[in-house]
Parts: sequence; C-alpha cells; structure tokens
Amino acid sequence: MLAAIIALASVVLAQAPADEVSRLEQQGKRVYAGTYRGVTATGQYETADEARTRQDGARRQNVRVEPHGNTAIVTGIETTAGGGDRILRIWTKNGNRWQIVAAQTTWIGSDVPDPSGPLPATTPAAFVPASAAEIALWKSQEALMRSFSEADPESYKQFSTEQSLRMTTAGEAIAREQWLDTIAKRSKGPVAVVDEVRIGVYGEVGVVMLRGHEANPTRQSWVYLLQDGTWKLHLRFTTAIRN
Repeated sequence: MLAAIIALASVVLAQAPADEVSRLEQQGKRVYAGTYRGVTATGQYETADEARTRQDGARRQNVRVEPHGNTAIVTGIETTAGGGDRILRIWTKNGNRWQIVAAQTTWIGSDVPDPSGPLPATTPAAFVPASAAEIALWKSQEALMRSFSEADPESYKQFSTEQSLRMTTAGEAIAREQWLDTIAKRSKGPVAVVDEVRIGVYGEVGVVMLRGHEANPTRQSWVYLLQDGTWKLHLRFTTAIRN
C-alpha cells in the first residue's frame, strides 16, 4: 500500500510541471528570463524585451509539454489566419516562477520571404567552451556534426535519443530512423561551418544555439537530454535567415 502511495505521488509530481506550463501556454502568460535568446520566424535573434513587446495576435495552439525536472520543453504548431508556425520554447523554474529561457519559430510551408543569401566567405573562429558542462555538450555537438560529414549513422545514433526529431526550414519533422538512413546514403563531405554559438544548461536539458553557414544560412537550436552521462540530441530546430 505504501509503495502504491509513493508511486502515485511520484506520478503527480512528474505531471505537475507539465500542467503548470500548459496552463501558462494556454493563457498566453509568457514570462521571459533576462538571459532569454530567441530566434524569430525570419531567423533573427530576439531579446527578452523584444519578445515581450511583440504582438502575436490571436493564435491557436496545438502544443506538447515535455517536463524534465525544473525544465519543460514545449513544441508544437501555432496557427493564425495567415498561416502556421512550428514552435520551440524552453521553460525553466526559478524559485516558484516559470520563465522562458530560449525559443525558436519556423514557418510551415513554402509561401515565405526569400532567404537572405550566402554569408561572406570567411572562416569563423573556433568555439571555445567556457565550463565543464559546455565542454561535455560541445563534445556531443561536434560528434553529431562529424557523423553527418563522415556518413556515419552509428555515431549519430550514439549521441541522439531514440525519439529525436529534426525540424526542417519548412517546418517538417524528420524522425531519427529517417535521418540515419539519410546519413548512411550520403557521400562524405566537410564538417558544417558554424558560429554565433551559445550554450545553456538547465538541469538535464541542454540547448546549443548557433548559425549555420549553408548556401542559405540558418539559425539553429539543438536541444539535448542528459542520458547515462552523455548529452544526446533530442530536438533540432532550423530556421532560414530571411530578408
């Protein structure tokens, strides 16, 4: 009987963060941390002040809240009369207050502004992690980028969760098995060039935000979960930088 009560209490505690964040999402009560960094649907960075003053208008939500202790990952689709967005928001609990520390939006579909075009042909400085946690996260990040360049699906599998998803610049979701097949069939090539790296660690959730130097540059959010001592990719959002 006691074991059953303890198990029930554990379930209630596990559900509480999801319920609380879901309520805040439904009510549109978004509190942004001072350190917040977001990426808009045009691939531009936004600050907490900019997010607070942005007028989103009436939006219908179909979102999922995934709790991880005092951190919650919110993903899903928001729609207006003008179209839809795929969204990512990372909430953390500071004391008794939930707040958003990172977010990204990607337009769904092809009826969007043109990409901004290639970046200058320069080699950015290598990213240097500033703490033990950043070193561990960056190790996984580099391993994943190498796995793609070296056409090595087994390495990608080692550093990603079974449920991991990659979101394209058109808002489409790619499951891990599909991406592993893509890696296996591709030819080897150079490692992706990235810069503007920023890493945040929130308990067992890690977020790497960066800019990719593709032909049509992107800004990306790589969301990791700490599993068995290894940071594993759980979600990757990609937004094209647009005019």
